[in-house]
Amino acid sequence: MRIPDLWRTTRFRLTVLHGALFAVALAVLLGLIYWQTAGYLSRQVDQILRVEASAFQGIDAEALPGRIRQEINGDPRHVDLYGLFSSDGVWITGNVESLPRGMPIDGQPHELQAQGGIPPDARALGERLPWGEILIVGRDVTQLAEVRWIILRALLWSGALVTVIGLAGATVLSVPPLRRIRAVQDASTAIMRGNLAVRLPNAGRRDELDMLAAIVNTMMDEIQGLMADAKSVGDSIAHDLRTPLTRLRLLLHRVQQESHLPAHHRAALDDALSEADALLSRFHALMRISEIDNQRRRAGFANVDLRAIVEQAKTLYEPLAEDRGLTLDTIAEARGEISADAELLFEALSNLIDNAIKFTPAGGHIVLRLSRTVDGLLLEVIDDGPGIESAERGLAVQRFYRSQRDQRSPGAGLGLSIVAAITRLHAFTLTLEDAGPGLRVALQCWPKVLNYQGGVRLV
Repeated sequence: MRIPDLWRTTRFRLTVLHGALFAVALAVLLGLIYWQTAGYLSRQVDQILRVEASAFQGIDAEALPGRIRQEINGDPRHVDLYGLFSSDGVWITGNVESLPRGMPIDGQPHELQAQGGIPPDARALGERLPWGEILIVGRDVTQLAEVRWIILRALLWSGALVTVIGLAGATVLSVPPLRRIRAVQDASTAIMRGNLAVRLPNAGRRDELDMLAAIVNTMMDEIQGLMADAKSVGDSIAHDLRTPLTRLRLLLHRVQQESHLPAHHRAALDDALSEADALLSRFHALMRISEIDNQRRRAGFANVDLRAIVEQAKTLYEPLAEDRGLTLDTIAEARGEISADAELLFEALSNLIDNAIKFTPAGGHIVLRLSRTVDGLLLEVIDDGPGIESAERGLAVQRFYRSQRDQRSPGAGLGLSIVAAITRLHAFTLTLEDAGPGLRVALQCWPKVLNYQGGVRLV
C-alpha cells in the first residue's frame, strides 16, 4: 500500500486529523502545565529571596557577616547564595565573591549568569542596606531548570508518540477498506469490459461500502436482465429471420434464372436479390457481434504475430484500393507477439481498412501502420477522407448508426460495432481521432483498465 493511496481514504484522513488534534491538545495541555509549574516555582524562589533579604535587614551591621557565614555553613545542599559587599563593591563575606555584572541593585529577583561563585542557573536579588553596604541573596535553581527540561521532554516525546501511534492506527484502520475498494475497482473493471455477471464484493459488515455494493449489485441485476432480454430478442429475430431470408433469396435466384423473363422483371429481381443480400449481411453482422460480446471466442486466444496479420491485410486490400484509385501504404516498424484471437484481429483490421477504402475519395491515401510504444504494439489505420465529426464519434461505434452524409453509401453501419466488440473482448482500446484531414483509427493492443465506455476513446 502506498501512502498516496492511503491518504485518499476517508478513514485514514479522519484518523490522522483526529490524531493531529489530539497531539495539539496534548501539546497545549503540557505547555500549560509547563508554564504554570515553572511560573509557580519561580515565584516561590522569589518569595523566599525577599523573605531572607528582609530578615537580613533587621540584623545589626556588626553581626551581619557572622549571620551570613552561619547560613552558609547550615546549607548542606549548597543551594543558597549570599554576598556582602562594601558600598564601593569590595567583598566582605559570603560565597558570592564578586558583585554580579549587570545585576540591578533594586531589591527585585533576577536571573544571573555564571560568574564568581554563582552557578549557571541562579536567581538573586541585590539591595543596599541602610548603612550603605550591598547585600546579595540568591539561590541555585538548577533543580527548577531540570523540572522544566523534564516537562519539555515529556512534551516532545508524547507529541512524537501520539503522531506515530496516530499514523500507525490510521494505516491499520485504512488498509482493509482500501483492499475492499481495490476489489470493487477490479469488479467494476470486469463489468466495464462486458462481464455483466460480476458483482461488487460484500464483506457482510453492513457499513457504507456494503450498502453501496448492495445498491450497485441490485442495479446490475436489473441491467443484466434487461440486457439479456434485449439481446435475446435481437438474437432470436436475427436467427429466426435468417432462414426464411435465405429461402427467399434462393427462390428469387431461381426465378432470375428463368430465361424467358422480360428485362424489366430481371432488373427488379436483381434489386430484390441485392436487398436480400444486404439483409442477410446485416443479420450475420448482428449475430457476429452477439457472438463476440458473449466471449465465445476466448478459446481461440494464442500468441499472434501482429505483423503477419498486417501483411495479410495489405495483400488482400491493396488491389481493391488500387481499383478505387487509392494508395495503400503499409509501415510495419515493429514486430512482436500478443495474446489474441488472430481471426478476430484480422476481421477488425479488415473492417477498418474496408471503411477507409469506402469513404476515401479517389486519389486519396491510406496508411496502415504498426508501431511499438512504451505500453505495447499500436495498430493504426489513417486516411485523408472526410473523417467523422467529433460529435458523431461516440455514435459511430453503435449498431446501425450512419451519419446523414453516408446514407447513400452501401453498408449497414455495423463495421465499427464489430471492431468495438472485438476490442472489448481483448480488453484493448479503440481510439478515434481527427487526422486533419481524415480519420485516424488506432487500436492499442495491450490490456488496460478501462475508464471510459466500452473501451472506445474519442479525441
